[in-house]
Amino acid sequence: MNPPETAVEVTRELLLRYDRPAPRYTSYPTAPEWREDFTDQEYRTALADAAARPDEPLSLYIHVPFCHERCAFCGCNVVISRKEGVADKYLGYVDRELAMAAQALAGRSWIKQLHWGGGTPTYLSPEQIRQLFGSVARHFTVDAQAETALEVDPRVTTREQVETLRELGFNRVSMGVQDLDPQVQCEIHRNQSEEETRRLFTWCREVGFQGINIDLIYGLPGQRLDTWTETIHKIIDIHPDRLAIYSYAYLPAKLHNQRHIDVGKLPTGPEKYDLIATARKLLLAAGYEAIGMDHFAVSYDELAVAMHERRLHRNFMGYTVVPAAEMVSFGTSAISEVGGVYAQNEKKLSRYYAAIDEGRFPTASGCHLSADDRVRAWVIRQLMCNFYLDTQELGKRFGVAYETYFASEEHALREYYEQGFLARENGNLKVLALGQVFIRNVATVFDAYLQKTAVHHAFSRSV
Repeated sequence: MNPPETAVEVTRELLLRYDRPAPRYTSYPTAPEWREDFTDQEYRTALADAAARPDEPLSLYIHVPFCHERCAFCGCNVVISRKEGVADKYLGYVDRELAMAAQALAGRSWIKQLHWGGGTPTYLSPEQIRQLFGSVARHFTVDAQAETALEVDPRVTTREQVETLRELGFNRVSMGVQDLDPQVQCEIHRNQSEEETRRLFTWCREVGFQGINIDLIYGLPGQRLDTWTETIHKIIDIHPDRLAIYSYAYLPAKLHNQRHIDVGKLPTGPEKYDLIATARKLLLAAGYEAIGMDHFAVSYDELAVAMHERRLHRNFMGYTVVPAAEMVSFGTSAISEVGGVYAQNEKKLSRYYAAIDEGRFPTASGCHLSADDRVRAWVIRQLMCNFYLDTQELGKRFGVAYETYFASEEHALREYYEQGFLARENGNLKVLALGQVFIRNVATVFDAYLQKTAVHHAFSRSV
């Protein structure tokens, strides 16, 4: 199949009209629709449902919340601590949570995707890394060909940690960079030299990591097109296998650490869009391919291959080709997608510990997916991942006819057809190059919750 189109011209008028708050759709229904009284028993029932499919693989995520200091831009659930032993206690509780889930899953233990996120997973010492991996391996069976990945911080990660991770079988790393410009780093309270980034990348290559991802963010305070262009050229020279270039989500009412950001220095509108447009142009010229709404990969990477074949998938860990639709997650704030539910853990350490001490799963919120939710979640995921909706496949999976089930949505999509965002192709829905820029806007049309409520949620802007 042909790859998604790439040539696109975005006018100021389009940005003014469509650059508005919208969900990123890591899940559907989105988190604001989840119930805060979702119980331990409801999650146990979901795990029991999953146990009835013992031969299907799982994805497994572990949240390591600790950081030595908090960056001003950060939107993650983190615990700032330099106390010795704080991670040891946490790892003990994660082991207990793993054991509880393994028992509830009654033998369903095959893991095809393993990811550690944070916080900073390399906050852990080599011994603690071995301890955590040992906990996973004791309760679950990690496939020899599994995608095993984690996030690393170039400022704190040592050569010994890299060697330990590779020895344990980790094959992918994602390193946070955000921007290499020192002035931008000062604005976001994250001082990370180019030398530190290059050194960690070299270590990862030397020990055999083949899947190395670099995270960047556009829309940060103080970013200018000239210095951002220099950052992109340097990243191309480093030559990671993948890049994620996220739009900065400035949500100070929700994320108090972001109140340190000087709002007057944030690029917005056309100025902000020029940053991602320039990055896209330079990366495509350097041989990368655009993946989904904010990722890039070398042409031989499995994500690029999957994109061409329209079988790209996305879960809470990001874009993937792993055929493990259900995910169990552990640690504070971790989100599971299993047995027809989303379930998120407590975010505070004290409440997380208390729940496990009481023999309960530390569930804080969640939701059951209705039949309609499952249809819409699949449609939104297809559009966000593959920029294509196969209406015949929709009918086979869910027994619904697109033209009748989504008649009102088709009416609402009319303006997007007229704007050149979308086209129909043999009865299917294809997102064109311009629509890929505004894919979050397109996805909102299929969001039944957004269409039914006037309640405003704090979503980041769509571009």
